[in-house]
Amino acid sequence: MKPRRSVVFSCCALLVLAFLAGCRNGADMYSGRTKAGDRMPDLSVEGASGTFSLAAETGKVVVVNFWATWCAPCRIEMPELEKQIWQNYKSSPDFTSIAIAREQDKDTVLGFQKTHPNFTFPLAWDPKREAYALLADGGIPRTYVVDRHGVIVYQSLSVERDGIGEVDRAIEKALEQK
Repeated sequence: MKPRRSVVFSCCALLVLAFLAGCRNGADMYSGRTKAGDRMPDLSVEGASGTFSLAAETGKVVVVNFWATWCAPCRIEMPELEKQIWQNYKSSPDFTSIAIAREQDKDTVLGFQKTHPNFTFPLAWDPKREAYALLADGGIPRTYVVDRHGVIVYQSLSVERDGIGEVDRAIEKALEQK
């Protein structure tokens, strides 16, 4: 009986180690390629309002959000981005925002926009994950606040407690800077 317990224990230990190794690799997959203080890569995507290029927005504070229509945390975060960020800052000439749908095409995004007319912030698509790949390998929603000089002043993965408040504070601080 003892040898059988030893084999079962060994198998369980190997499974736990394999699981932990997978979790570590999974966590690495969700880490980004950037951090606050880094220059934001020059993103260029097609959107509902035409081409969005981060380089063309130099001098403005920009919020970049990556999301997907199927992403439950994104659907929780989007109404807050609309209400607390876009509605508060959209009239400022020193601010813009773009919500980029990762791995989704024009038809999907425009269909989503049609069925969710309460989301008025600019939407774009990144069907081949080209823009997203400049910043990370996995994990959405991802939100970045970029200052007037193209430097990331805030970034987050997923909906965090008071995350929208942190985005708002980062925007305010970046707008104060010249």
